[in-house]
Amino acid sequence: MAKPKTGGGILVGTDFSRPARHALVRARSLAREYECPLFVLHVIEARDVEELARLAGVPEPTLRERLEGERRLRLETHLPEVSGGGTVGRVESIVVWGHPFEEILKKAMDLGVGLIVLGTAGHTADLERALFGSTAEKVLRAAPCPVLCVPSE
Repeated sequence: MAKPKTGGGILVGTDFSRPARHALVRARSLAREYECPLFVLHVIEARDVEELARLAGVPEPTLRERLEGERRLRLETHLPEVSGGGTVGRVESIVVWGHPFEEILKKAMDLGVGLIVLGTAGHTADLERALFGSTAEKVLRAAPCPVLCVPSE
């Protein structure tokens, strides 16, 4: 059986949640199997940074720098936890600011990936999700390539 085309690799989004962890395990397994690069993306939402900076008594740029550094460190320490043995070729962790679904789509286009992998939490009573849809749903509707939604176990 021929290997599926993975284009420029696999992009997996993570918010460090349990569903995202399951997605990362699956994405690493696929990257190993298809010998392609793996890009692990975390998006920091900037909604309340100005207010947080005011409450913390630090300038907004300083808080942004601290948050980004903390998330990069967390992402780097998160990767080995889900490695499951074996090796993956190139693994790149990426931290950006913005709206998760928009940044996932933008990175997928920029990197030319052949697959996006996202964790899903299943059904929820969350009002925002009910009104506007989940990140995975928004990505699925607009993705430039196939999307694998990995359910939480």
